[in-house]
Amino acid sequence: MSTRVDTSLAVPAGRPTLRLAAPAVVYLAWLLAYASAQLMAYAPHASLWFPPAAITFAAVAALGWRRATPALLAASATASAITVMGHSTPASAAHGVAALVLFPVAHVVSFGLAARFTLASVSHGPMPSLPRTVAAFLVGGAVASALAAWLGAWTMHWAGMLDRDAVLATALPWWIGDYAGLTALGPLLMLGLRRVAERARLPQHDALYAFDALPRPPHTGGRLLPKLSLVLALALAGLFALAAAPQYESLLFPVFLAIVLQLWIAHTQGMLESLLSVAVISTVLVVAVAALGLGEHALTLQFAMVTLAAGSYFGLAIPVLYTDNSNLRRLLTHDSMTGACSRAFFLELAEQARQSALRRGEPVAVLMIDLDNLKTLNDGHGHAAGDHALVEVADACRGALRRGDVFGRLGGDEFCAVLPGCAAPQADRVARTIQASLVRARVSIGIAIDEHPDTALHVVIDRADTALYAAKRAGRGRIERA
Repeated sequence: MSTRVDTSLAVPAGRPTLRLAAPAVVYLAWLLAYASAQLMAYAPHASLWFPPAAITFAAVAALGWRRATPALLAASATASAITVMGHSTPASAAHGVAALVLFPVAHVVSFGLAARFTLASVSHGPMPSLPRTVAAFLVGGAVASALAAWLGAWTMHWAGMLDRDAVLATALPWWIGDYAGLTALGPLLMLGLRRVAERARLPQHDALYAFDALPRPPHTGGRLLPKLSLVLALALAGLFALAAAPQYESLLFPVFLAIVLQLWIAHTQGMLESLLSVAVISTVLVVAVAALGLGEHALTLQFAMVTLAAGSYFGLAIPVLYTDNSNLRRLLTHDSMTGACSRAFFLELAEQARQSALRRGEPVAVLMIDLDNLKTLNDGHGHAAGDHALVEVADACRGALRRGDVFGRLGGDEFCAVLPGCAAPQADRVARTIQASLVRARVSIGIAIDEHPDTALHVVIDRADTALYAAKRAGRGRIERA
């Protein structure tokens, strides 16, 4: 698979130290995440909140198998040793040693494969599919979590640390805990470890950069902090109410309402803010559940958090749709080269503006503007020079027109402007301003004044066009009024 290195970063003298630091960061982060998992631990090696799954996923994705695996295996083995020595008694020393090997291997292989599967889902080309990659992450993560939980539970049974009848009862919550930690933190931690790898000048998969250019929504609707504060306040209010009256489980409703509001963040903020909000909300809920003694509701809340993460990640595609729709509409309604309204869109807007002005008893000026000698310019200097002249004319027209005037390109070298509430003297001044704004190009302009609602717009345009040709016959670069 292709790789990418951020060559924009200077190579400091201590770069080898940074390369050694990357695995150390993974090792320490994994153990810190493992410590936080004890907030919802329900059995040795099993928790309803297991962030190390996200660390493993992110490390393999950002650093690759070769660099990430030693640190991940070491961290997982360290945690396993602490758990075995502190909470469990293996059937024998040999079983204990084997468990210390099998636990890390099952964990690292499962979530490492999920990371590679997610990266492999990123399609090559200028427009990779975000929903496809999100689906690969969610499905691959679910399979990896199930595999890690099932292998882990059976390893505990084989080592004599878990009764056979308890394997399924242990594996199912284990699966949920791994998956909840992965979905809540995996993508954000992947970006963080990618940054560590960039500083260490380690090669990166191109797929890690595929969605960096995700567009922001056209209207972000404010900053992240007030929105995130509102979501957290609502969720915490529900949890505190439930802690005060545990017999009323319906008090969890504000928590679910907060999760719905999180989708507001995903639809109105950028990618990084959305990933950060998912991670913050998940972590705060876990800490609050543990602090308030609401462990009996933890499973329900983790289901909700997985749904929150999935909805948020798919919601990141909404800004893409916003942007695509906006670009498509502009392609349909505007000339791509000059930015003027297309013919059909111009006629629609012009008729609306004209009728509104005539109902108020105001005159409407119609200006037909034609670039002089476009063919001569193209033949003598190339079509690029002709295109540049057309853009100059369009810019000059926009600079002379008012807010509410309508400007479009009718085709070739012909432009038209409809000026509501504009009488003849003012129309003459606008025409002179356009001509004076031009540096290299020269235009002829025909003007017609419309004061009769019963006259069709195309008739008025024809009158302005007739005046335009009179200006051309008179020597070009002139202004004539019908």
